[in-house]
Amino acid sequence: MNLKIVPCVAFAGVMALAVMGTNSYAGDGNPPPALYSQLEAFHGHVCAGTIFGARLGLAAKDALKEAGGTGRFTARYYELSCPVDGIHVAAGTTYCNKALTVQEQDEHRLVLTASGNKRAVEARLTKKAEELGLKSRDIGEKAKALAIGSPERLNLEREIEDIYAWLKNAPTSEVVNVTHLSGTKAS
Repeated sequence: MNLKIVPCVAFAGVMALAVMGTNSYAGDGNPPPALYSQLEAFHGHVCAGTIFGARLGLAAKDALKEAGGTGRFTARYYELSCPVDGIHVAAGTTYCNKALTVQEQDEHRLVLTASGNKRAVEARLTKKAEELGLKSRDIGEKAKALAIGSPERLNLEREIEDIYAWLKNAPTSEVVNVTHLSGTKAS
């Protein structure tokens, strides 16, 4: 028997083991710091989008488990952008096994569904979180236009890091709004 493992499936399995095996998660909605390190390695850089995805994925997963969701979880995200990688890592859903799909609608919205009993939750960013993400992007563009190591650029980079720290550590309710969709059809 000649088995062929698709590279993305192998990588997804390794990432799932890494996330499950090395992160002690307190269930407070805030991803453990090690998850962010793994996410940076997976995505290639730190950005507000990956942090958003991790926060959305974890909040949705917690809410769905709390609501009694059973079976395999599948995710649908409505924007093909950096948060998809955060969702992949935090919620344990992947493109390769079709547990994560993207429907391009230019909105940061995650619907997580439990296959066993069809319970579903929707996770969206709070207005404050979304605004801070946009602000970090704008500041980043300004910083790139300045000389590396210049005092102005260093100040802007510190401001971005402060935004990222807030996005990572703020209480879940300040970053993500979760709504139960059970009994409704998510589109």
